[in-house]
Amino acid sequence: MNIESERRFPWVSLTLLLVAYASLGWLLSNPEITTPPWLPGTCQQIFDSLRRTLPMATSTQTACGLVARENFLGATLALGWIVVASFAFMSPLTSFNRFIVRWFKSDTVAFLSLCIIAGMIAFILFWLQLFLQISTILASEALARIDIQTQGLSKLQAFWILLVVSFAGLSLGWLARSLL
Repeated sequence: MNIESERRFPWVSLTLLLVAYASLGWLLSNPEITTPPWLPGTCQQIFDSLRRTLPMATSTQTACGLVARENFLGATLALGWIVVASFAFMSPLTSFNRFIVRWFKSDTVAFLSLCIIAGMIAFILFWLQLFLQISTILASEALARIDIQTQGLSKLQAFWILLVVSFAGLSLGWLARSLL
C-alpha cells in the first residue's frame, strides 16, 4: 500500500475544532454570563465623548444596549484569541524549551511566576465554564494541527485552515444562539 494514498484530509479533527468554537460562540453570545457590569457605563462615556466630536445618527443608549446585549466585547476578545491561537499552533514548541530555561534562571522570577500561576488558578476556578471551553479548544486545535502536519501542509496553510475553521465555528455558535 502506498502511504500517500492512506492520507486523508483531517475532517474529523477539524469538525471537532468547529464544534468546540461553536460551543464557545454559543457561550459568549449569552450576555447574562459574559457582560461585565462596568461595560454599559463605560460604553455610555465613550459614545458621549464621540458624539461631541462626531455627529452620530444613533442614540447612545441604543448603541450601548446593542454592545451589551450582543456582547461585542466578548466577540472582540474571542476573535483576538482565534488569531493568537492559530498563530501559536503554526509551529508549536519551537522555542518553548529555551524560553522556560531562560525564564526560571532567577529565583525571584520563579517566585513571581508561581504567584501569577496561583492567581491564574483562582481565576480558572472562578470562570470554570469558560476555562473548560478554552481547554477543549486548545486540545482540539492541537489535534487538528497534528493532523494537518501529517498531511504535509505548510505552516502558513495550517494557519489559514485553523483560522478559517475557528472563525466559522465561532460564527456558527453565535448565530445559532442569536436565531434561537
